[in-house]
Amino acid sequence: MIRLLTLSFFASLCLGELIPVSNYIGQHKQKCEPRLAITGELVQDKIYTFGGCYPIPYIVDPSVENMYFMNAKHNNVSETIQIYDIKKDEWTHETEVKLPFPWRSASTQVYQQDIYFYSVRSAERYQDSGKMWKYDTVLKEFSALEDLPFNWHGNLKTCANNGRMYFVGDSDGMQRNAIQVYNIENGVWEKPLFPNLRFTIKQMLCGKDAIQFLGNVLTDEDDSMLVYFRLENSELIRTDYITGNTILSGLSVKASSTYDLIVKANNDKFYYFDVKDEETVIVVVDTVALENRTLEALPHTLEAPLFIPYQDDLLFLFGGGRSRNSWNRPKKSTGTLKTYSHKLVPESIVEIKHQKNE
Repeated sequence: MIRLLTLSFFASLCLGELIPVSNYIGQHKQKCEPRLAITGELVQDKIYTFGGCYPIPYIVDPSVENMYFMNAKHNNVSETIQIYDIKKDEWTHETEVKLPFPWRSASTQVYQQDIYFYSVRSAERYQDSGKMWKYDTVLKEFSALEDLPFNWHGNLKTCANNGRMYFVGDSDGMQRNAIQVYNIENGVWEKPLFPNLRFTIKQMLCGKDAIQFLGNVLTDEDDSMLVYFRLENSELIRTDYITGNTILSGLSVKASSTYDLIVKANNDKFYYFDVKDEETVIVVVDTVALENRTLEALPHTLEAPLFIPYQDDLLFLFGGGRSRNSWNRPKKSTGTLKTYSHKLVPESIVEIKHQKNE
């Protein structure tokens, strides 16, 4: 009986409760970088956030202002670190160390106690660094690693497992996919993996037996970048760690291909944070059970929050703002959203635990 009830939750819409948590204390503002979230990562029971961009008050001089770039020189960049303790529900500033230099944003990957940074955006608005950095959360030390020794197409994605980090450009499949392998323990780059299929990806995770991708397999006829935006469904793609042999799992997920889409990975699951016209839908893709379900619909078109999955589908949301469409006009939305500091607790967690106790 318990099994049947539990499965019913996975097959149906799993609504949850949005609970306010302590407000983010950093300086990153959605108005400064509309499509960039706060740079942050989860290490055990703490969420670390780094740097950020925030606007500086100024008076517009019509005689000198360039309307198109009028905000470009009126932003500042932070070098601070903030820590959110999930158990205590409180933020603190890291006072013992700062970033190596102020930065707007960065892509991140956690391995054990360390956070790795790549595609770092410094004070220059659109300048990404090719260098990797590592932050030891226990010793509270930054160290600079070598520059990335390869080229990629689109945005770089990564995951980590068994002492290695794996890197893929999300549009590499437009030419040829190559999975770059970084040996964390030795600090060296190993021979890349070359999948037998071409594919673009939205996100990747390192599972127990294979690298998992959510993306789209391409054929020789798919030689235009436009195909990336036409595809409405993503497929679960699996690549062997040793041979690079790549297969399709048979699982398909429907989600829009927009700049507002955020995809995160945690504990063998992908989380789609999909901004619609009047709401934001969260879809969970289970790579082990090979199923997907809608977890929650937020009552706002929430753009670029720090979106952190934690344990059994518990989600944290910090920052963000009202989404805008491609013509830079506000989408229709309800409420008076400014920033977001919430955790989402699915009802399915409470119900399943209750059933097991009966």
